[in-house]
This record gives sequence, C-alpha cells and structure tokens, in this order.
Amino acid sequence: MKTKMLVFHAGAVDSNSVANADDGVNLDLAAFDANNITALAAENNGSGLVYIYFANSNKFEGGPVGSATELLEQAFVRLTCTSGKEADVVKDFLALVSGNQVHTSPVPVFDAVNGSYPIPNITAVQIRRHVTTATVGSDS
Repeated sequence: MKTKMLVFHAGAVDSNSVANADDGVNLDLAAFDANNITALAAENNGSGLVYIYFANSNKFEGGPVGSATELLEQAFVRLTCTSGKEADVVKDFLALVSGNQVHTSPVPVFDAVNGSYPIPNITAVQIRRHVTTATVGSDS
C-alpha cells in the first residue's frame, strides 16, 4: 500500500515547540502515516471532538519487560469541529485517507495556524505523542 502522510499544524513552530507531549502543549507540528490509523472516536463537550489514533507513531515502542508488559499510549490527534458535525467529519476524514476524495494538495494538511483544512467543519487541532508508559502485569 502506498504511504499517505497527514500533516497536522497546531501552532507556530518556535523555540517552545516540542516533539513529544502527553498533554499536547507546544506540540505544534507533526505528520503521521495514514496506514497507522487504528481507530477514530468522537465526543461532544460543547464542541465536537474527533480523535484519530495512530500506532507506531511515538518516540518509543511498547514491548515486554520481564514478566510484565510496558505499554505506551498511542499517539493521537484531536480535531475540534462544529458541534453536531462529528459524524460528517469522521466520514469526510475516512474518504480523504482512503483516496475517495479529490484533494488538490499532494499531502493533506490540517493547518490550525492558517485556518485551512482539507475537509469541512474543522476548527482546531491538537496533537499528542506520548512518552509515559503503563505497566501491565498479572494478578498472580
């Protein structure tokens, strides 16, 4: 399968920008391979929110350590959208990444800095790449 990168530009890249942030603060620019999308989810807390989860997209990879397993949360992007339009955003996003939507740019850019998005109803972007881990062990 051909790789399709997605660019998420959440803030101006400057001396405060970071490459990893559990809370998304100062994580201003990232690109992820659309082939690594594992799930989409939506919620509404007054604004519509659509979460896009990416496997194999963090600085570290999870794996077995001794008798327990160290797990790293998946990287994700949270798209804020017009309230009530969450389902439309999910459908339009899936059409974009599956190649069923015509896009004039070779790389889709979700650009919150310039207010430019490849699909309608998006109003903001937040990126999270995790560096913390959780340990899963048995009860025995």
